[in-house]
Amino acid sequence: MSETRSATHRRYRLLARAYPPGPRRAELLDTMLLAAEDAGRRRPAVREILDVLRHAPRARLGRPGSRAVVPVAVVVALLSGFMTASLAARLVGETDRQLPTTTEMAGIADLVTPGVAAPALERHDRVFVNGNGEAQFSQVRYQADHVAPIPDLRSYDAEVAGRLTAAGWRLEPTSFAGHTDLRTAETLTAVKDGWVLTFANNNHSLEPADGGWFEVSVRRAEPASLPAAFAAGGLLGTAIGWLLAGWASRRSEHHPAASGLLALLAVLAGGNAAFLIVHVVRDYIAVVDRGFATHEGPIWSWMVLGDEGQLLLAPTMLAAVVAAVILALCRPHRARPSSRPSPVPRVSKPIVLATFGLLAISTVACTGFGRELVVIAVLMAIVWAVHLGRTRPAAVPPDPQSGAPDDRPGITN
Repeated sequence: MSETRSATHRRYRLLARAYPPGPRRAELLDTMLLAAEDAGRRRPAVREILDVLRHAPRARLGRPGSRAVVPVAVVVALLSGFMTASLAARLVGETDRQLPTTTEMAGIADLVTPGVAAPALERHDRVFVNGNGEAQFSQVRYQADHVAPIPDLRSYDAEVAGRLTAAGWRLEPTSFAGHTDLRTAETLTAVKDGWVLTFANNNHSLEPADGGWFEVSVRRAEPASLPAAFAAGGLLGTAIGWLLAGWASRRSEHHPAASGLLALLAVLAGGNAAFLIVHVVRDYIAVVDRGFATHEGPIWSWMVLGDEGQLLLAPTMLAAVVAAVILALCRPHRARPSSRPSPVPRVSKPIVLATFGLLAISTVACTGFGRELVVIAVLMAIVWAVHLGRTRPAAVPPDPQSGAPDDRPGITN
């Protein structure tokens, strides 16, 4: 074999490795090499590469004739990645670093609320769930009323910012509520020695004479390794989710009704979890940018027992349980020489309505309101419409002796 032909064979062999090992990969390689030789090509064309990469994931998942299996596997992989990323962040984020002592808090109080009598401190050494069902950072905090009316919050807070800067604190952007020129609340955030200080200065109304109050809290900053741990956990979980989707696809490939219901459950579970995933990713970006989360709780707060995030994920958890039961009931099929995996079939209207009913009941029962129900209904309608449109009978891998059309890239009949 000449050096040129050897290089061409090596390039096409690398491309064919996108397919799982077996006769299909070998036949595909032979076909592409013959086509390349006839066309005088030394390397795969862009169209060939795209075509192989479009079909290969289906073959890897055991459903070469299905158009829906790859999107479903992507949803499962993202859900799995979200869970493992949050778990990795929690393992790294929970730390025993000391919170400020009473003496240190007294020094901080002198900087931000001078003249206020020694306030009563509220200490939480571990992440806790407040009365609203929200997980919050471990922290030391206190609240105190204004000693005297503060006509201009911006002037007062500017003095506080100056004292904090002189004491070595690094100030972050200030947030406020109310009008630009007449504010009812301002919040300062500062960082020093692994602590995050939050100082909120509030008036009861637009009239300073009505009085107001201070809220001061100090918590630990996130460890520097948390962003890397979150990303690594997400990548590992995504890979595990993809493999899990492939296993589920092969286990249910000879059970058409189960295959369709599993696909529907996966998409609905992903749609329900999308809101929380976006929220967590937003906080993760803030941690990467600033070094700490801007939210009151950690990015993995939904994993804390009692947090409202678990209630929001109730439909997703229910879908996962139902999917596990379905897979457990799918008996493994002993493949015969002529047996072939079936594409994901259409799901009938009763199955769709039953699945939506379970998700609706769990959502309303766990959250007490149907706000997400409307979103789930819209997503269900879109998914079902796409499902019916994209699951038309598709070409399936033919029996080598049948002469039926093939769906493999680069092969024309």
